Amino acid sequence: MTRYRPSAVPVAAVLLAAAAGACAPPPTLSPLPALSPSPEQSAVSPSAAATQAAQAAQTAAASAAAQASPSASPSATGAGTVVSLVSVGRLGPILVDDQGRTLYLYGADSSTRSTCASDCAEAWPALLTLGDPVAGAGVDEGLLGAAQRGDGTAQVLYKGHPLYRCAADRVSGDTAGQESEEYAGVWYAVNALGDPVRGG
Repeated sequence: MTRYRPSAVPVAAVLLAAAAGACAPPPTLSPLPALSPSPEQSAVSPSAAATQAAQAAQTAAASAAAQASPSASPSATGAGTVVSLVSVGRLGPILVDDQGRTLYLYGADSSTRSTCASDCAEAWPALLTLGDPVAGAGVDEGLLGAAQRGDGTAQVLYKGHPLYRCAADRVSGDTAGQESEEYAGVWYAVNALGDPVRGG
């Protein structure tokens, strides 16, 4: 299913939030209140005492869950992926992700639906988003969109082109994927208009 802004694309945010939670510190559990009645509580019925104990346990569990929840994490809030424009060597201004890594389009893609999967997707990871992609500096917000992949994740589009990273690019400014001929297609960096950058 393909969509453009402003419609939201359902994504697997729960899985990403769970992964972010793996690095959270272990929860600190509050001790449960003593269940033995004090002299003042000796007249409380057994059923009322059981109710109070159950409420205290629920309160402690809720406190532990709140401490373990990655509520401040972008993956938990569904923030969209940022795409920006920067000048990279002889290629000039090109699209990059939020870590400054070069973004590419795949010449074999003929629509908004990606044709890069399996081994191709390992070498050329799709640029995914949890919400509507966000236009950074120099990027035309009207050209941004997202399309659902076969695994249910949402891939960022620019001018209808699915965007990818190159696994061989290690740091910002790397362009090892530029004009590579792999998987029955040519890979290009993308300019501000959403067109392939040739040469460089």
